[in-house]
Amino acid sequence: MPPRWLFWNWCSMREDGTALGSTPGAVFASGPQQLAMVVRYDGTGYHGFQKQTGVPTIQGVLEGVLCRLLGQGRAIGASRTDAGVHAEGQVVVWQGPVPIPLDRLVRVINRQLPASIQVTQIFRVPNGWDPRREAVAKQYSYRLWRAPVAPGLSWYRFVYWYDGELSWDQLQAGAQLFVGSHDFRAFRTEGSSAEGTLRQMTVSRWIQEAEGAIWRYQVVGNGFLYRMVRHMVGAMMEAAAPGGSLQMIEKGLRDPRLKVTALAPALGLTLDWVQFREWEG
Repeated sequence: MPPRWLFWNWCSMREDGTALGSTPGAVFASGPQQLAMVVRYDGTGYHGFQKQTGVPTIQGVLEGVLCRLLGQGRAIGASRTDAGVHAEGQVVVWQGPVPIPLDRLVRVINRQLPASIQVTQIFRVPNGWDPRREAVAKQYSYRLWRAPVAPGLSWYRFVYWYDGELSWDQLQAGAQLFVGSHDFRAFRTEGSSAEGTLRQMTVSRWIQEAEGAIWRYQVVGNGFLYRMVRHMVGAMMEAAAPGGSLQMIEKGLRDPRLKVTALAPALGLTLDWVQFREWEG
């Protein structure tokens, strides 16, 4: 059964989790190499993925551990998740020496990482392979906790507890508006470095889980802008609240100059997986 995230093509992987073209247990030659790591993390307490001076970040912690274990190098993520956002299938490329066999590397790295960050799989990729440029699709999930009692300890960091009235049908109608190719400039927070704002969403829907206690928004697209999913969820929640309407979503998709200011909290958002274009190696 394939993992929840996608990497290249299913047939690119062996059953032991290594990529075709790599040798399990091999010690790579000295000099810069590139490994791709699937990383999951609890984003609570971190100032996002991207490294920043003076504050804890996922990239900063992971790169620090890798440099201590392997030597000087750098870690590049496929997605710059925001402060408080989680990941199940973030993909991080390590550019640097790899003096430890692949079949031991996951265990060695995880022993040095905090419990909130875990490497689940490692693959070798061609030198120069950039996870940001090569990504063709990503899936995010946003989870609302809809039970009348607070979420349990296993969930409280990963869901937004909202017990106000919301129309399920209106949420679904709002989600359907996002399907297709649109200019999402109205649904981003300013400060993004992205030059273009046209994105295509192939999946946008709400699903009920945990016997209805969790309402999960599932969205798959070829790219996302700064805080875009959180703006989309905030706009759908406003539309589904008593007296709400879909007009703001419709106007935002029609007129990118408009700013949709509704913003759902970060703790409910998770990067599920990243899919990349195939490569020959």
